[in-house]
Amino acid sequence: MDLLECRNKLDVIDKQIVKLFEERMDICGKVEETTIATGQAVYDEAREKHKLEAVSAMAAREFNQIG
Repeated sequence: MDLLECRNKLDVIDKQIVKLFEERMDICGKVEETTIATGQAVYDEAREKHKLEAVSAMAAREFNQIG
């Protein structure tokens, strides 16, 4: 694969990442609305820790894992 092909593939992946990130942020907004409406705290330290650990574990390479 030459440099141009690599860059073109990166462009396609970047578009997918942005689309998924925006979708995730929309859902995060719904979570926030729901937690506020039900009187729960928006920030849940235990949930945050669990989520970061779970996402980190999904990474195939140790370099891509969180800390």
